[in-house]
Amino acid sequence: MVEVKKALRPDHKALYMQASETSTTAVHDVEAVAKLVKDTDTLLVVDGITGLGTMTFDVDGWGIDILIGGSQKAVMIPPGLAYLSVSEKAWKAMETSKNPRYYFDLRKERKNAVKGESAYTPAVALIAGLGAALDYIAAQAGGDLEKGRIALIHNAQVNAAATRAGLVALGFALFAPTSPGAAATAVAVPEGMNSADVVKALKSRFSLVTANGQGSMQGKIFRVAHLGFFDYLDTVAFLGAMEHIAKDTLGLPVQFGQAVAAAQKVFAEAGC
Repeated sequence: MVEVKKALRPDHKALYMQASETSTTAVHDVEAVAKLVKDTDTLLVVDGITGLGTMTFDVDGWGIDILIGGSQKAVMIPPGLAYLSVSEKAWKAMETSKNPRYYFDLRKERKNAVKGESAYTPAVALIAGLGAALDYIAAQAGGDLEKGRIALIHNAQVNAAATRAGLVALGFALFAPTSPGAAATAVAVPEGMNSADVVKALKSRFSLVTANGQGSMQGKIFRVAHLGFFDYLDTVAFLGAMEHIAKDTLGLPVQFGQAVAAAQKVFAEAGC
């Protein structure tokens, strides 16, 4: 936060940040950054694509000017649909901005939204899918969408915490231990081992899909998701499979049940 504060200048028009970073599975302190710009002319634009549905945002209270989401994450539908919230501060900035824009002129979308339309041809199938996804989320709380959203976030956070506990119990090191996200968890494999072996073994033996590291972290970490419809039984199944992989593929000293037991403890303490 010190670095962000030091870099900010009064003439900066916007500050862009991620809420939850997928390749490292680390989260960033959106509330703290928002405090730095709330009473300035600088707009705060937040990439919340993996944050929405896994983190809590007080958009108006914190002063988030634009918060962007994506259809392929916590709302569980195919990629291709983006949605966002826009503050009055951001709307006013659009009126004075001289930057060229056409397709992404949000003022056109706002004008058409009043009539229940979009400025251009919409992704109708994805919008219908989003409606079904929101119905599913609401159904998790007796039809109350707001409570369903809270339950969706709680589910991701508990399963992420349970996964972290289980993997640490097996001897793995978390890649972002001080700022772990709830959308996914990144885990470092022991020195001299390749995370691709874990990813391949999980898929071939148990049909479990995880992800290798990206860029310079390829072969060093693997990532497992928790968002959307992933639930406690998915977490237990994954950790049970990981006990076999850790023992048979990586040769770690594993006692069967130790990762699952650690996850069960987290789940019980969360009152689930």
